[in-house]
Amino acid sequence: MSIENRGIDEGLFSLLCKRWVAAPTHQTMDMKLNYLGQGEVGVKVKPNIGYTTVRGRVHGGIIATIADTAMGWAILTLGRNCVTVDMYINYFNPVFWENELIAEGKIVHAGNRTVVTEAALYNEKGDLIAKSRGTFSLKRGSIQEDYQSN
Repeated sequence: MSIENRGIDEGLFSLLCKRWVAAPTHQTMDMKLNYLGQGEVGVKVKPNIGYTTVRGRVHGGIIATIADTAMGWAILTLGRNCVTVDMYINYFNPVFWENELIAEGKIVHAGNRTVVTEAALYNEKGDLIAKSRGTFSLKRGSIQEDYQSN
């Protein structure tokens, strides 16, 4: 699967692609990175049956995890590390394990210490599944500095 670069620095793009593959959560949940742009990200996931409730619906906590990932990665496209301070999520439609989830994260406001982001999650037909908004605290230094120290 090819990841689309929507206008971020090639060095940062390459570093983020390597970091994506190295993240255990992404591997465990089989999340795929679709695109990276300045302050935006696209992610695809086809949840397996292990992430469902009794009726085969994808658990809301799994949907929240995907939203949190999309929002945080939108910030990483700025070359900054971050941690989630808070987030909320609204669920609009169920999604079942046979369905693909598409998450799009984007930055709403970037300050010096915190960033507000949003994520929208859709099924493969384009139906809105959930929307989320989160506040993230920026960590000191850049992604490149953090990556080199590990």
